[in-house]
Amino acid sequence: MAHDVARVPTGETIAPPRPSTFHSLRYRDFRYLWQGQIGAAASQWMENVARPFLILEMTDSEFLVGLVAATRMIPMLFLGVWAGVLADRMDKKRILQVTQTITFLTHAVTAALILTDVIEPWMVFVGTLTGGASQAFNQPARVSLIPRMVPRENVANAIALTSAAFNTMRTIGPAIAALVLAFLTFGDLYVLQALMLLWVLWSTSKITVSTRESRARSTSMRAELVEGFKAVRQDKPVLYILALSLVIFIWGMPFQGVFIPLIGKKELGLSTSEASLLISVVGLGALGGSLIIATVGDQMPRRGLVMLGIIGVFSVSLIVFANVHSLYLIIPALAMTGAMQVAFMSLNNAFVLGRTPQELHGRVLSLFHLDRGLVPAGAAMGGFLAATLDPATAQTIMALVCLGSAGLMALAFPALRNIS
Repeated sequence: MAHDVARVPTGETIAPPRPSTFHSLRYRDFRYLWQGQIGAAASQWMENVARPFLILEMTDSEFLVGLVAATRMIPMLFLGVWAGVLADRMDKKRILQVTQTITFLTHAVTAALILTDVIEPWMVFVGTLTGGASQAFNQPARVSLIPRMVPRENVANAIALTSAAFNTMRTIGPAIAALVLAFLTFGDLYVLQALMLLWVLWSTSKITVSTRESRARSTSMRAELVEGFKAVRQDKPVLYILALSLVIFIWGMPFQGVFIPLIGKKELGLSTSEASLLISVVGLGALGGSLIIATVGDQMPRRGLVMLGIIGVFSVSLIVFANVHSLYLIIPALAMTGAMQVAFMSLNNAFVLGRTPQELHGRVLSLFHLDRGLVPAGAAMGGFLAATLDPATAQTIMALVCLGSAGLMALAFPALRNIS
């Protein structure tokens, strides 16, 4: 039977159908990368619950909670840019496999130390530093793989779906951690995290797309690093977005690893399991933000103005979280911080990948991950302010600085508002 064919008047065209929210998942290799992200994110968010609460239980120190959050990000500061160079020179799949194996071993060793009752605070810091170093090399390789797996016009969608996977686990991971800690121990939680990494390693092994650079490398790593810096310096819109990222990562991001545990336990009087669920609330909001960006991100106009607005809403939400004592207001405020955080990061990464040559993706992305490497400064500062003043006041100060810094940048660099 012949199929009916729609008749189109001469000279007219039919607009292509609008892509669905999940259309990047039709590409096989991206599906494996995406499902591996689910396992990696589940493990990571369980650890993000375990680490600060374990230190708080062992030491009862606000400063050490801030310091362990800082320790997690220090490797990003010192290794991140070199990780980007390696991502542009080496087999990206092999980088992922090595870093995922290191993370698995870190979780397994930590579990053994806790279950044998020989764990000490310094051991938690060593494991945190090792895991941070692994993540520093993992991120540029993983994100720079995405443009090799999906068409250019689907990059924003694929990045947002990756964020959706991450943020689904940002909701589910802390909830699972809270359930485990309600009945079992921190050691059992780390065993579960290690098992998650086995799934991640299997998913990565199934990737078949070429993950090596095709051109020969005749220059040194230092020269290639300089080339990445020059690419960002010469592209003013990318430079402005990098500076804006600096603001939110230093002054805003410590809220999760430092202030949710401190405010939850010391100001709201919640148990470890209950305070862990507040991190799930952030993940629930982030999941919603991810799905919105996956749907409209490729067509988002005026991205610079949108990202400035995102930081404004993010900062105000943090102020609400710090200054109200009703969970009916705290829960939506934390959900909004998650939505704004992931919307900013997804738009940020898609914009950079869309403007940068593929052979520079690893190095340019590593400069943006350098912002994450400066989170230790904010986390340590937050821990110090919380110990000196109180957690709520410290969070309020940092949110106000985040808001004010973004406002000053918007005034100082009018071109930032016009980035499309």
